[in-house]
Amino acid sequence: MNSEDKVATFFKKIVEHKTKADLRPEGVLSEANVQNNEQAVEEKLQLTEPIYSNNIPSFLKNEKLRLVIFGGKGGTGKTTSSCATAMYLARKYPGKRFLVASSDPAHSLADSFDSSVNSFITPVEGVGNLFAIEMNPAILLEKFKKRYKFSIANFSNMSFSTDQIDIRDFLGFKLPGMQEMMILLEIVNLLKFGIFRPYEYDLVIWDTAPTGHTLRLLELPDKVLKWIELFETSFLRYRRFSTGVATLGFKIPGRMPPKGNVRTFLDTLSKDLEKIRTILRDEGKCEFIPVTIPEELSIAETERLLATLGEEDIPVRNIIVNRLQKDKGCAFCSARREGQETYLREIDGKFGSCNLLRLPVFSNEVRGNDGLLRFGDFLSGDGSQYSVPQSTSRPLRDEDNFQPGMLREVLNKDLQFIIFGGKGGVGKTTVSAATALSIARHNPDKKVLVFSTDPAHSLADSFATSIGDKVTPIETESLQDASQGNLYALEIDGRGLYRNFKKEYKLNIENAFKKWQASYLAGGRKWKMDFDEKVMVEFVDTYPPGLEEVLALEKIMGFIKNRDFDIYIFDTAPTGHLLELLKFPELVREWLRVTYRAILRYHREVPVDNIEVLAKKILTSQETVQKMHSLLTDPQKSEFIAVTIPEAMGMLETEDLLLSMKDLGIPCSHVVVNMVIPATDCDFCRSKRNEQIGYIHQIHEKREFKRYEIAKVPLYPHEIRGIDNLMKLSRFIYEKDQMCFNRST
Repeated sequence: MNSEDKVATFFKKIVEHKTKADLRPEGVLSEANVQNNEQAVEEKLQLTEPIYSNNIPSFLKNEKLRLVIFGGKGGTGKTTSSCATAMYLARKYPGKRFLVASSDPAHSLADSFDSSVNSFITPVEGVGNLFAIEMNPAILLEKFKKRYKFSIANFSNMSFSTDQIDIRDFLGFKLPGMQEMMILLEIVNLLKFGIFRPYEYDLVIWDTAPTGHTLRLLELPDKVLKWIELFETSFLRYRRFSTGVATLGFKIPGRMPPKGNVRTFLDTLSKDLEKIRTILRDEGKCEFIPVTIPEELSIAETERLLATLGEEDIPVRNIIVNRLQKDKGCAFCSARREGQETYLREIDGKFGSCNLLRLPVFSNEVRGNDGLLRFGDFLSGDGSQYSVPQSTSRPLRDEDNFQPGMLREVLNKDLQFIIFGGKGGVGKTTVSAATALSIARHNPDKKVLVFSTDPAHSLADSFATSIGDKVTPIETESLQDASQGNLYALEIDGRGLYRNFKKEYKLNIENAFKKWQASYLAGGRKWKMDFDEKVMVEFVDTYPPGLEEVLALEKIMGFIKNRDFDIYIFDTAPTGHLLELLKFPELVREWLRVTYRAILRYHREVPVDNIEVLAKKILTSQETVQKMHSLLTDPQKSEFIAVTIPEAMGMLETEDLLLSMKDLGIPCSHVVVNMVIPATDCDFCRSKRNEQIGYIHQIHEKREFKRYEIAKVPLYPHEIRGIDNLMKLSRFIYEKDQMCFNRST
């Protein structure tokens, strides 16, 4: 079933589902609404001005809700929507307590509230009943280990055997995935209540990471329940073994039978994970609100998000359509508004069965209590009185002007790897694609591959062509002075690579255990290995989230080894997950080490060819991680280019990113400041541009940015999509003689 079919099925389920009237905006999800949708779309789009929300959405009036989740593509306004919703509700219900929790590795709550927020629950300044936390899984992990230290110590005593996976490797919490589990358990903890413990917070608002990684987090309960099943299998195996030994009159030195707290430990974990699964599917207590913008890349990602949420039965009743451009009579605003109309039609056609909350692009960054309350008013349908103040142009400096060709130096380097990274929604994929075109055009004798490992791919949307998990030639013959058939693109399917890895692993393990069991019986040993086999087979289901990226990078390393391509352009996931990707070698190596060591234990007793092959494959994966890290830190072969936008949240995140790159030893000398509004006579544009110029001045004045070349790229009046538009952008970025805008803009 493709994504369009999944979305259609999802909306059909919404329409057929009988929701209580007080939980549903009037008429939004009725069958008549769906049938008349096309006519409604046409009527809406005949208007010259966008219609903003004029009804209060369910998540702002349903007092039974316990959890509201905001998700979507990076840069669409998830954090702003989360904080504005919290601010609005805290003002509306002063007798209730609200908490905003962020699980994005690159947190932005403090920037959005313009208030101190950290890894502990903190009151939001000026709002007595509103609290915030930027969840730090490492700290949560330490709290968890401290809380269950006796159970963990007792459970560790089950690791008595040398012929199975050492359970202490799990309980040492060295493996990736454990930190993500801590986030889910913390959400459960924040929602807990009992007879003697009322709700600590009436509503938890969850600000998630960008789409691909949010979906992996939501799927994690099933994975962790697999871990628990694995633990329980080991528990049963231990009990059977210890009972048999005790029957013979022996004791295992230093290994006492597990006490009841081990069972309690496992039961508590299982119940907590079942709770989060139940809450996520309970439409009376939970709502997931996707946030999108009228652009092709965001719409495509929202479609994929809805398809997965439908499969997981997570309720969606509202979708925020953010940053609608008003027609101000300004040529730039009018062009952007005109460019959005097709996408608004597409949004209404695809997602119109949900309540679409339309919000404008604001003339100033939405930040701080006042800005968030204004945004909340628009969410509730009460923001129509907002007007743009008159503005005068801010004095310009030389560095404020657009200077084409600022990244030309990159073309002159003999690089093998160019990596683009930054906050979600800043245009990384667009700049990556434009760079790939320019690199291919200036190196006609070299083969260039632009690729992505982000679970929420956007390369195909950017090039406006089908790509997927196959090396795809990018056709540019129709363009004059384009690349000469030497550019290729690839969206690596990490999930697919893992499925193949898992299939091969399980087949090898099952065949090996058949041979091992036969060998044991032939040797006169009656010990059955059914528990061992179950543990080893199911262990692969506990794989760390980073393993998919390892397998993806292994594929790239295969290209490098075979010299299939000369230059690689890496379009990465948003900041937080990029850093995890660059840091995860240790974590993934740990999981691979546990697997390799367990397999070798059996192999020493009964050598089996297929297990030797599997062990070597796992060892190869370990080596791949190290080789890739060596390549990325070689200044002669690789360079990282940071992409940001002139806004507070973007700038602060970029500072942290650049420091992390320095700590990781990854070379970086360029920063692209994208989406800078050109100078116009429009009050709206002038107000927004003045704010942007202020941030650009900060960049040039800050010591942290002194060592970097700063390249400013204008916000175009249309979406940069398709070869023609990408080529124009690439010429602006990389060629001094091509000027899309005057120097004064």
